[in-house]
Amino acid sequence: MTKSNVSRASRTKVGGKASVEPCACCGIAPDPRGRPFSITFDVPDVYLEIHPELLATWGDDPFLAIKDTGFYLRVLLPVKLTDGFAVDFGTWLKVDPEVFRQAWQTWNFPEYKDLAFDGLLANRIEPWKPGLRTHVKARVREMDKVPYVVESPDELGARIVGETWPHADVLAPYAELLKSDPPVEG
Repeated sequence: MTKSNVSRASRTKVGGKASVEPCACCGIAPDPRGRPFSITFDVPDVYLEIHPELLATWGDDPFLAIKDTGFYLRVLLPVKLTDGFAVDFGTWLKVDPEVFRQAWQTWNFPEYKDLAFDGLLANRIEPWKPGLRTHVKARVREMDKVPYVVESPDELGARIVGETWPHADVLAPYAELLKSDPPVEG
């Protein structure tokens, strides 16, 4: 993870005094409405590994093709945490060209609701850094959102999606990001 590749999604109302006290062990307060935190990886990790003069891309979030590397789609990876916490990681999946094409063709049409596909995680998400390139399955849950990771045939991926994790272990690498107000978009 690099600081330049991770950001916190904004919410409409920010600032003011926290209505929920921060956790004694990690210093992070859960969302008072029980909403998950949103932590977003701006690009697939491989993007940052390519020298800028050699980098050739097509598209932008949520579709990104990187020459000689592959095709990537934005997805949400929901993770259940202890003590009233949850997090949705906005991450990238490396997908087959046919999947990329199908997503592009259905994105703004009713057929999008049926989109389901396999891919490989394309970001090193802490604390599961070895999870990079873990095989997962994603599908559309809501028409106005990117697809969600819903399962994995790999042991680590199945654990990430299916288990409840200690919040301090998962959120600690992002503590400074989560203790600050997210940027206001506008």
